[in-house]
Amino acid sequence: MGVPEKEKRGRLGGRSTNPYQEDKKYAEPTMCPRCGLQYHQGRWQSLHTEPEGKAQSSHCPACRRELDRYPDGVVRLRGAYLARHRDEILSIARNQASAAAEKRPLQRIMWIEAQDGETEIATTNGHLAVRIGRAIEQACKGMLDVKHGQGAHLVRVYWERNT
Repeated sequence: MGVPEKEKRGRLGGRSTNPYQEDKKYAEPTMCPRCGLQYHQGRWQSLHTEPEGKAQSSHCPACRRELDRYPDGVVRLRGAYLARHRDEILSIARNQASAAAEKRPLQRIMWIEAQDGETEIATTNGHLAVRIGRAIEQACKGMLDVKHGQGAHLVRVYWERNT
């Protein structure tokens, strides 16, 4: 019998290979000094209230990613259609990020950069990158390609439309 294939869905038990996966619990209340999220009941949340008592301070995983400029998802947009409709396409991306953040505040856009006729959108979460790519494809058609890195956490999403 050979070596078993690696599980593709993730790992059960043990330590995660994701450097931003938190393997600890924070004291409650803990507040992110950068974005204002609060660690409450075992997860980072947007509570819109001041914490009771003196809050601990620690950066949330999304802010740590932003400070390190280490995205978990990258969306690359290109083509003649992008040049003509860039503002509308970026509006779709921002709307998807806002909708995702309502339930998952750690999913956000880190940066949007244009260079050499392409636009790159970096996200703190690979699921958000895929969500943005699919929403753009649904609204604008074009070709969408999603590439999941083997063993890596980075998800690359490519969208292109020339006509």
